Amino acid sequence: MNIEPTSILSRAYMGALNLVRTRSTASLIPPHAGARKVRDGVESVPARRMVRRRGFTLIELLVVISIIGVLASLTVGLSAVASRKSKESRVRADLDRLVTAIENYKAALGMYPPDNPGRPSTNQLYYELSGTIYEQAGARGYFTTPNKQERIDAESIRQVFNARGFSNSARPGETPKVAEEFKASQYGEIVGETDVEILISPVRGPELFSYQGRPPVQLAIPVRGNPKNKLNPWLYDSSSPNRNNRNTFDLWTEVIIGRNIVRFTNWDKDPVVIGRAK
Repeated sequence: MNIEPTSILSRAYMGALNLVRTRSTASLIPPHAGARKVRDGVESVPARRMVRRRGFTLIELLVVISIIGVLASLTVGLSAVASRKSKESRVRADLDRLVTAIENYKAALGMYPPDNPGRPSTNQLYYELSGTIYEQAGARGYFTTPNKQERIDAESIRQVFNARGFSNSARPGETPKVAEEFKASQYGEIVGETDVEILISPVRGPELFSYQGRPPVQLAIPVRGNPKNKLNPWLYDSSSPNRNNRNTFDLWTEVIIGRNIVRFTNWDKDPVVIGRAK
């Protein structure tokens, strides 16, 4: 059942206001309205008496204020719950979509997308799932996404992703076997000398994360051109022998919801609270 917070407050306010008006308004009430007396053959109207209703007491006023306070606190609580639910549904929807895209990749290429060994937060999923076109420009080779929006050179691939190229790539005039389309809000450009894109979570995450018992490392990645803003990447592992899904891949993200750090994964059905946000 959807409850509009503004509707609750409006109704409470109007109810309290009507009660105040009813209790505090002084009115003149003739006790015998419409009654006429006949004296010596002449009708006369009796004098009207003033009857003043009891005013709005302090106790009643405090009760009304208390009711409004309780309703206001309930409204704040409902808004917080709605915000948490919205964040959870957005993260879950992106996770399900990425899992489906990775499985489609496996069906088309016979393998899961390569990862960046030891660095799950800086992975090449965006390029592998989008597909790329390899073009030679002089002595350098470039990989461009089919929509011509993003381009990365072979040297940057080696430096950032520890790879020689992309598996899901085609020559000019050809089409990659998998060509997943992403919205601009689903990927971001990280700090570096060249344009490098990664898939990002729709919800802000913590600064650090720990993986497979290792010491915490940087999770939030500065945005190129605006290092104060941070990207929260999707983490991906398809090669580690200690991954949770031994025969497939691990995909997860850690986000801040309320005061908690919550982990969404493809190996647990439900999100798990793993800590408190600072």
